[in-house]
Amino acid sequence: MGIEDTIQPLSEWLLPIPGQQLGGLLTFLIALVILIVSGLVFGFVMSVFRNGPFEAFYAVFGTAVKSVPELLSISPRRVWAMTWLAFQEAIRKKALLVFALFMVVLLFAGWYINPSAEQPVRLYLTFVLTFPKWLVLLLVIGLSVFSIPDDIKRRTIYTIYTKPVLPSELFLGRLFGFVSVGTIVLFAMALVSYVFLLQGFNHTHYVNADNLVSGPDGTLIGETTEAAGHKHSLTVYPDGNGETDRTHEHRHAISTNEGSTGPEDKYVVHGPTDMFQARVRHIGTVRFLDRSGKNAAPRGINVGKEWEYFSYIEGGTFGAAVFSFNDINENMLTEVTDGDETKQMLPVEFNLSVFRTYKGIITEGIRGNYYLKNPETGARSIAIPFTAKEVSDLHYIPRTLSNFKADSDKPELDLLEDLTTEDGGRLELWIQCVEPGQYFGVAQNTVYILEANRNFTLNYVKCYLGIWFQVILVITFGLVFSTFLNGPVALLASFLALGYGSIAGEVKGLARNVIFGEKTGWYGGGPAEAMVRLFTQKNIMTELGDYFWVDVVKGIDMVFAFLIYVFVNMLPDYSVFDTQGFVVDGYSIPIAVVAEQFVTVLGFLVALVAVGYFFLKSKEIAA
Repeated sequence: MGIEDTIQPLSEWLLPIPGQQLGGLLTFLIALVILIVSGLVFGFVMSVFRNGPFEAFYAVFGTAVKSVPELLSISPRRVWAMTWLAFQEAIRKKALLVFALFMVVLLFAGWYINPSAEQPVRLYLTFVLTFPKWLVLLLVIGLSVFSIPDDIKRRTIYTIYTKPVLPSELFLGRLFGFVSVGTIVLFAMALVSYVFLLQGFNHTHYVNADNLVSGPDGTLIGETTEAAGHKHSLTVYPDGNGETDRTHEHRHAISTNEGSTGPEDKYVVHGPTDMFQARVRHIGTVRFLDRSGKNAAPRGINVGKEWEYFSYIEGGTFGAAVFSFNDINENMLTEVTDGDETKQMLPVEFNLSVFRTYKGIITEGIRGNYYLKNPETGARSIAIPFTAKEVSDLHYIPRTLSNFKADSDKPELDLLEDLTTEDGGRLELWIQCVEPGQYFGVAQNTVYILEANRNFTLNYVKCYLGIWFQVILVITFGLVFSTFLNGPVALLASFLALGYGSIAGEVKGLARNVIFGEKTGWYGGGPAEAMVRLFTQKNIMTELGDYFWVDVVKGIDMVFAFLIYVFVNMLPDYSVFDTQGFVVDGYSIPIAVVAEQFVTVLGFLVALVAVGYFFLKSKEIAA
């Protein structure tokens, strides 16, 4: 999850939207009903083979009826006892050795991670957010899947069953105990990784005052010495303070040492800044205009690239990408010092892609322009030229802009008063490519207003909170699998569930496309239509015709797609919890994402604890 993902508010994510999505709450309820029915049927069939149909009915019915008072009579004291027992078991199995292994790898990583790389921040962040996660997930899978099968194999579980301990209390105790161990290990790794991250960039440079030359407006310009494989250009202002340019994803502040005795210690270069960011995006919507400047569409030109996230606008034409932003207000403006003058400006960040039909001057970017427009009055500013850099490019748009209409009574326009609507604060940003034969690649989330740059440490914590949610889910699934499978098979099932989580978004997207028609759906239809085509010898692009039975076949496939959509939601989509992309790209993780993660974990916990209880209860009866 990162810059490409569109974040929904929690209310929109939970509730259904007709014709677009079922919503998290409705999907959970449908999946829960299917899970309960499937569990009862599965339990009945298994009991039939052991006890016969009548005894199986009473066993399943009796277990379901007794479950309600048993779940309501859970004792926190007994759960705590089981939790402490599971915690001690994990310590005896030397679970903390994983942290020692992590420390060893971290020590060697300091030798091999190159701080002089072009993007060292991304390199370090990717390491400290990826390696600890998989190490902890492997640890908790091993703890959870072998715990109950080993107790059954050694018959130590029957010692617990002789005590007044309910199956639900045993399951919850194992869950809380292993979650506690995973939390301790993950917290220690996160803390050490954070220190490793800061120390990895702890460097400084030096400035020789004799090497500085005079610049404009009384400034001094020059270069720092080389450190960590790079050096900076610098500017010292007349007041004695200065700064370096942004190189290797950071910059340095410079101050004058009043007690200096030589040129080498006259200026002090402070530690690196602006490395770790948590930028808040104000995202709008985008529409594309064709080469004539008309016929608005949700997508632009497809230039044939495999990744279809970007749509392209043709250069040298009237084609444009039009971004519409709502709720524009004065709080979004930032003060920027330009010489002796401080101006209010709107920070807008471009992340454009470029497609070249001819090479041109490869060392130069592709030229374009943008302007602001009021969607109600039609007032617009003059075009502002820029060059697409194919990296994050921050533009500061001044509040006062020249009017596009040269003969207007108002030669200058105010960004808030003239270019923003009174109702809803709507503002349009038009982007065009100037060079013929070249194309700009644009997507909804690639151009946005930069609202703020928040605390990186909090963003780091939110990322690890997502990893912690994954730890809870992996432990819960491992325990559920271990209640009806032996250790090795439960281990395989846990790995399959974890592996599915990495592609769950694509699988759900396929079913969603068929149900809601987001794209073309299945070529050739679902299983029912495919069988009809097979017997009638029609290829997947041939229309079946306008017959009643065609609608029946398509309806069957729609039901099948709906069942797949519900079924795939019975296993978690772990990509929802992977917010590493936000942190690595320097964006703040929205609180809506954390809320959706929490609700998802809570829903799975309720369902999985009930499933684990029933399976463990059946094991008790079988014993």
